[in-house]
Amino acid sequence: MIFPEEYKNIGFCHPDMPLASEKNKSVYFLSKYLLEEKESGFCLYSVTHENGIGFFRNVKGNELLASEDEIAVCDEILNIKNRTLLIEKAADICQKTGKNTVLFTGIDRHITFVHKPDLSEILEIQVIDVKPPNPPWLSDCVRRLDASGIFGDLQIKFTEKIIDISTFEGENTVFPCRSSGLKGKFLDSDNMNENESKTDLRLVGCDTSRTVFETLYPSLDYDFIELCPTRSSLTKPDKPFIMRCCKSENAGKIIEINGYKGIIVHWGAGEYQISENIRKFVADLQKNKK
Repeated sequence: MIFPEEYKNIGFCHPDMPLASEKNKSVYFLSKYLLEEKESGFCLYSVTHENGIGFFRNVKGNELLASEDEIAVCDEILNIKNRTLLIEKAADICQKTGKNTVLFTGIDRHITFVHKPDLSEILEIQVIDVKPPNPPWLSDCVRRLDASGIFGDLQIKFTEKIIDISTFEGENTVFPCRSSGLKGKFLDSDNMNENESKTDLRLVGCDTSRTVFETLYPSLDYDFIELCPTRSSLTKPDKPFIMRCCKSENAGKIIEINGYKGIIVHWGAGEYQISENIRKFVADLQKNKK
């Protein structure tokens, strides 16, 4: 797949202009590709030029990447900084038309292209979270951030793995926090007493919840359902991931679970911290991929 990092790397030759990809012609020093507009469509070339100084360099050679009958033009005006969007669009158009290259025009009227789009080059990140609340906080933040275009340059997409802890509701189930709105008992508002020792208590939470429970009620027996995302079998990832943890010392850590790398954000992290951590994580994955 060829998808220029910047549209400034693409030169444009109008029908009334000589093709600058010919040897000994000069070309703008940032141009790596040239689009030649013809009456019948466009041709796409890669171009190499001589080293030098100044804005224009002599062409050393060129290669035809796609001819008129291999290039489709997308009619939609799109955000061409959203690489995932353009790769997916290009793959769909190429599949429908049998062509191998798609030209796109941006909101700012600049032009870019995707040549031989490859969906496998989009990095998929799994958002692991729990509900309630509904929508889950981390997944909702990531959805809104992604929709804003803030990750457009990263060439990533998100899927979700959401664990519904309401399946554990019950009069003898103890949850960490009353704000969850679940049916049961809560560490932050209910008082368990000696009478509870005759019931089958079930604590749903992480080791922090467990520590609080055992500190408050050292004589009570209970069953424990592990929900710490770094250890629970319920939240085990099957691709690179992002998850929340209530321990601030874990925030920003890149860890490995089930053979996949992931990053932890704090339980109460906001949009800025989440976006920073995603960019940090993607940079780490790309660095180790090279």
